[in-house]
Amino acid sequence: MVIKNQKNSRKTEASVEPMFVERWSSKAFTEAALSDGQIASLFEAAHWAPSASNRQPWVFVYATDGPDRDRFNALLNENNALWAPKSSMMILVFARIVDAEGKKIRTAQFDTGAAWMSLALQANRMGLNTRAMGGIDLNAAYDVAGVSREIFETICAISVGVPGTDDDIHPRMVRQNFANDRKSVSEIAFKGTYTG
Repeated sequence: MVIKNQKNSRKTEASVEPMFVERWSSKAFTEAALSDGQIASLFEAAHWAPSASNRQPWVFVYATDGPDRDRFNALLNENNALWAPKSSMMILVFARIVDAEGKKIRTAQFDTGAAWMSLALQANRMGLNTRAMGGIDLNAAYDVAGVSREIFETICAISVGVPGTDDDIHPRMVRQNFANDRKSVSEIAFKGTYTG
């Protein structure tokens, strides 16, 4: 399968559902707001993600506008501050790393990644754009979101919104705004023994 357009020229090595190659993390967003129904659908998809022992260790804290959004935007590093504030919604993602008895949840980050992917694929199906970013103040995120440092780990932030064009982002970002390719499957999947 081949996806061909100006921003996405990916091709696959085997047959997969188109959503896996159609989805990519653009930095271009319009300033259009999301409806409450759209927001609900995104988190509905995330909450159905698989998790070890059905612990569902992910927590999403989000802001769309006003003072809350200003606090969220203040967490962004310099590069992300050039494009992310324009998105309709910013989500702070946390993984619960200890259970109610204080025992470590070994798969917390893995499971939280599954919830993020579910949200991202749902957004793509709805015609929305998502971009996760590690370039935030991970420590300050606890206070901004009101989340415990002892129980949770800050994972990332996610921008969500209506896809824009190159005209909607800082000129410095345009050259970086395209669908990246991936390593060959032979570099990530090994039968029997790792041979990398």
